[in-house]
Amino acid sequence: MALPTTPGDITVDWLNEVLADDATGGAVVTSVRDENIGEGTGIFGEIARLHLDLDDGGSTSIVAKMPCTEPANLEVALMLGIYDREIKMFSEVIPRSPMGAPTCHLAAQEGPGSFVLLMQDMGRDWEVGDQVVGATIPQAEAIVDVLADFHAHWWEHPELASMDWLPVPNAPQYVAAVPGIYRAGIPVLTSEWSDRVPAASIELALAVDPRFEELIERTAAGPTTLIHTDTRLDNIFFAKDGSGDVAFIDFQLALRGRGVADIAYLVGTSVPQPAAAANWESLLRRWHDRLTTQGVDYSWDDALLGYKESALYYLSGAMSLIGTFDAGNERGAALVDAYSTRILNHVVDIDAGAVL
Repeated sequence: MALPTTPGDITVDWLNEVLADDATGGAVVTSVRDENIGEGTGIFGEIARLHLDLDDGGSTSIVAKMPCTEPANLEVALMLGIYDREIKMFSEVIPRSPMGAPTCHLAAQEGPGSFVLLMQDMGRDWEVGDQVVGATIPQAEAIVDVLADFHAHWWEHPELASMDWLPVPNAPQYVAAVPGIYRAGIPVLTSEWSDRVPAASIELALAVDPRFEELIERTAAGPTTLIHTDTRLDNIFFAKDGSGDVAFIDFQLALRGRGVADIAYLVGTSVPQPAAAANWESLLRRWHDRLTTQGVDYSWDDALLGYKESALYYLSGAMSLIGTFDAGNERGAALVDAYSTRILNHVVDIDAGAVL
């Protein structure tokens, strides 16, 4: 059966055709109702909770993720190949990786602009993080541990070379797009953010500007593993049962790159600034220690350098948010403020300018 194009197009007949028994316990779906849960977060995709009634008298819910319908966003998504990435991450990588993620009930694609992911509804037994509020240090430690295990598993793995569907940080599409995004935010930063971040943050952002292309090449230098690249708190779930388990969603931006980038992004954008300033080095050390105990040969000096280079690179996220991003609603505006002020402060707190 042809793939539906929006959550509202998903029918009972189609679900009964494609769903595996693990989604419904073997029962037949008798009705379906979709609920939009991606408002304010689904920039490159539509995300809906599907409420299912079953023929055994029970009910359940799953999550559907599909392409976005906004033409400009869809064009960017197709240029970056992010739909193909996420489909293959769920079907080929996550099942054999030490990383919690939603159970995938279906990962189907028809051409570059048509896909459907049907996944476990994490909202039933898990609690999603809130990037506006920010991560506690125990939460950050739990996330760092999972990322270390994931990075160690794929560290310089012989299969990485054949995963050409996963870009590297200096892939042509990134070299062509990201420097312009960075520079588009600079005028807004200097004219409108001087009362939100220290002068030293603005000075450092300006110093990065003429060297941004160099920075891209430096962050692509390796060593190489698989990285999530969007390790912000809104993409991370915590088990409600007290087990301490952590699960990740949204693999659209996964790359082959430096594992330390995931740590810099997590701490620099999702840990509140005072806690990040006080704990970034211990969190980095925790990640490094867990890597090396699993046999990874990676020096502390290289980890420290890579962390600071990655933090400088992720200033581009702040430039994008303050320069071109439409916040859309009150939470979107709060997210822009939290993300941008944190990373702009963080690069100063860690003296990242010393590596320029």
